[in-house]
Amino acid sequence: MIFKMRILHFSKAGNSEAMAQAIQRQQKAGCDKIPPAYPCESEKLVFIGIEGAKKPAKQVVEFCNSLTPQRAKNVAFFAIGTSFEAVDELSAIVKKNGVGIAGKPFLCTVKGGLFSQGKVSEDDLKKAAAWSDEVVKSLAQ
Repeated sequence: MIFKMRILHFSKAGNSEAMAQAIQRQQKAGCDKIPPAYPCESEKLVFIGIEGAKKPAKQVVEFCNSLTPQRAKNVAFFAIGTSFEAVDELSAIVKKNGVGIAGKPFLCTVKGGLFSQGKVSEDDLKKAAAWSDEVVKSLAQ
């Protein structure tokens, strides 16, 4: 870990949790669910993962509303699913609070069937880990 960071996720199907854990292994940083057990304080970067949707979950909106530059200087979003409008809404919330957006969001399309939800692949997890490296490097300079 180059600087203070955390990886947080909100996961119903387990996909954003799996991706958060892949990023955690790559960055050697703390990983937790949203809302986290301990609030963010003086983090240079917070990765936030959600399962893509048109509207973000209430818990994630509340968490993003609580972020300030004193809690997190930058946020990087990753989302898994078929619809990613929620990322735009969450980005607008943190920007409004004065928190920076680090890099472009990592969006991973995963489709499920009628009775099952899709799952992220090992390749998706590797791509997410590589994306997290790019985000970290962009802030380390």
